[in-house]
Order: sequence, then C-alpha cells, then structure tokens
Amino acid sequence: MALNRKLSPILQGRRIAQCEAAPGQLSFTFTDGSLLVVRLAAAAPHLPSAGTVEKVLEAGNRFVLVLEGDSQVELTLTDPGSSISLRDGRGQVEYLG
Repeated sequence: MALNRKLSPILQGRRIAQCEAAPGQLSFTFTDGSLLVVRLAAAAPHLPSAGTVEKVLEAGNRFVLVLEGDSQVELTLTDPGSSISLRDGRGQVEYLG
C-alpha cells in the first residue's frame, strides 16, 4: 500500500478528538478543529477514540490512517479519488480526494 504523499504531510501530527460514524461515512474531528470526512463503501471495523496521525496509506479503494503507537484505522472508500475531504477549523478546504 502506498503513502498518500499529499494527505500524509497535512494530517501528520494531528490528534483525533472525536470520531463519528454515520451511514456511509466516518468523520474525524481533530483537536485543532479540523474535520476529515471519509465516504465509506463498508462499515468501519474499528473506531479510534483518540490518537495522533502518523501517516496515510492508500491503494485503490483501501484507505488507512496509521496512528502513533502502531494502531491503524483501515477503511473502504466508496469512490477512490473523491471520497475524502479535509477542512480546517474555519471550514476552508485543505484536501479533496
């Protein structure tokens, strides 16, 4: 699985404050107020209560948030290339993909 070279440096070091699952999507709110929304093709098997992002891996419809301490969240995207959005604390787009 390859490193997502655009999203990894943006998310690296951000700490998850909250994770919410809704039908077809998973939302991560970070302590800096930013929000990552991932549209899902299948339910997330594991929802972290907290953690700091180390890197992001992606291959096809597989998306993995690797957290410090060797834990990870593996997700299946609905549409690779257009299932992820990241907005900063002011609501400005930081990443779409």
